Amino acid sequence: MFLVALALRNLFRNTRRTLITSAAVVFGLAIQILGWGMVNGLDDNFLRAVATTTTGDILLRPPDYPDDGLSYPLEDAAMPPALTGFTGEAAPRAIFSAKVVHHADAARAMGIGYEPDQDYRVFPREGWRVQGVWPDKDQPQVALGDAMARMLGVAIGDQVTIQARTVDGAQNALAYDVTALVHTDNGQIDNNAAWLRMSAADELLQLHGRRTHIALRIGGLEDPAAVRDHLLAAGAFKMADGKSWVARTTREEAADMLAINDIRRRAILMLVGVIMAIAGLGIASTVVMAAYERVREIGTLLALGMKRREVGGLFLIEGLLLGIGAGIVGAALGSAAVIYWQINGIHLGEELIIANGSLPVSAVIYMRFTWAPVFGALGFSALIATLASLFPAWFAAHLNPADAVRAD
Repeated sequence: MFLVALALRNLFRNTRRTLITSAAVVFGLAIQILGWGMVNGLDDNFLRAVATTTTGDILLRPPDYPDDGLSYPLEDAAMPPALTGFTGEAAPRAIFSAKVVHHADAARAMGIGYEPDQDYRVFPREGWRVQGVWPDKDQPQVALGDAMARMLGVAIGDQVTIQARTVDGAQNALAYDVTALVHTDNGQIDNNAAWLRMSAADELLQLHGRRTHIALRIGGLEDPAAVRDHLLAAGAFKMADGKSWVARTTREEAADMLAINDIRRRAILMLVGVIMAIAGLGIASTVVMAAYERVREIGTLLALGMKRREVGGLFLIEGLLLGIGAGIVGAALGSAAVIYWQINGIHLGEELIIANGSLPVSAVIYMRFTWAPVFGALGFSALIATLASLFPAWFAAHLNPADAVRAD
């Protein structure tokens, strides 16, 4: 405790120098925690966006159906499996590539054929903003993503033509009244989607009961991967010909986006590493200057009986206190910012979402606070400070008391 008290007194001998040295540590750790919270929030953003609009907890596709999320070949559509033993909710869908034509304007679209009762139970609409009403099963009606509708200049009550290939490869085009404009908070859907009741999709595409996707909602706290594996082993996804539909969890569906976020995490660590290296040099410089300024004081302490390891420990403690103190401030600032944006979210703006129309990104990103980066940042700060203080501690511990007392 005596060494700690002495180290604290020495740190505040030159407050300005101590604060300047601490600034890099504070900045580096705040950036690390902020960056980690942002990337965690992006993970949640992607998972939430796809789970609430396209995948549910588990997404089934027919055998050999592409999983790139860009192509939707109807020739691979298949009759849905019986899902024997599955007790959750299932939403069969027919996803197809289409063109939406309004007067002289046209846009590529992702058509979604759906059964309302089943679809609503897997994809609750509480978080969606819907202008107008969903299509009626007895009428040629369509609901469009609001971003695509704005791009085409379509309003509720307008008529559009939807062109698409049938299952057999023939071109078909039918007119539909627009009854709803839908905002799901998934940029990919809002920029591209056209919803048709399954009866209308069957008429346009000549599906004859075949489907391209089945989204499952398992509910509760069960692990989707474990449920998927259990159902797969029980043969719940088998078709009449013995083949099985391919099942992937939401996390597996978003694996590419999550991998990009892992790269972002590594980039953040590299940036923080550079900042902390600079901070370490600053700490080393501060402690070295303190050692040179106090040569006579060190000689006096050695002459009075203080052991060399205690003198070295004094300078190690000074560097460690400097690093930990600045680390606590940086961690507190970074954590406070993450918690604030975890509650309030960061609004990216609709224009940015429209510009990235093929990505399942929400217009609002909520950061996610976790303790691991906080403790990691504090430990990193303490390590850098300790390493930076090793040479000044060695220098002070090896001074000759007689020479040190006579020094100017």
